[in-house]
Amino acid sequence: MSLRLSPLFQLLTLSALVLFGPAAEAQWKWKDASGKVQYSDLPPPASVPEKDVLLRPPGVRTTVVPYGSAQAAAASAAAAASANAAAQATAKKEGEQQGKAKKEAEQAQARKAEDEKKLATARAENCVRARHNLTLLDAGTRVATMNEAGEQSFMDDKQRAAERERVQGVIKSDCR
Repeated sequence: MSLRLSPLFQLLTLSALVLFGPAAEAQWKWKDASGKVQYSDLPPPASVPEKDVLLRPPGVRTTVVPYGSAQAAAASAAAAASANAAAQATAKKEGEQQGKAKKEAEQAQARKAEDEKKLATARAENCVRARHNLTLLDAGTRVATMNEAGEQSFMDDKQRAAERERVQGVIKSDCR
């Protein structure tokens, strides 16, 4: 009994050899600084002297730009692009933060103005009431108040003088 391979298997095997054969040949071989032999599909680093490169891929001339310097140039360009992108992102973030801070400051100023307006309105109302109470206290008529028990009691002269002094303090602070 003979072993016969299918034409499809033969075609796939041949295709694999054709595709992967050159990649296997494109190998670099060199001695590193410690004397060990290194293998790679990339050229040796720039620090490896030309005399220590033992094998090059076919068709590669001896004056190859070392992988390390090309890699360093690419890394430098990538780092510059990354730094530029980071700077732009930082500037955008700072701009957003400044805009947010400005908006918050405007809102705080608006709240402050609203609070001042409410305070001015309350002071004006207190002023009107205090002047009215001072007029009643100066008229000499009997003034009745409610005590803690909810009973009506009349102010004596001493209480009237203390209340008049308190009302004048309110007028002084609220009637500007």
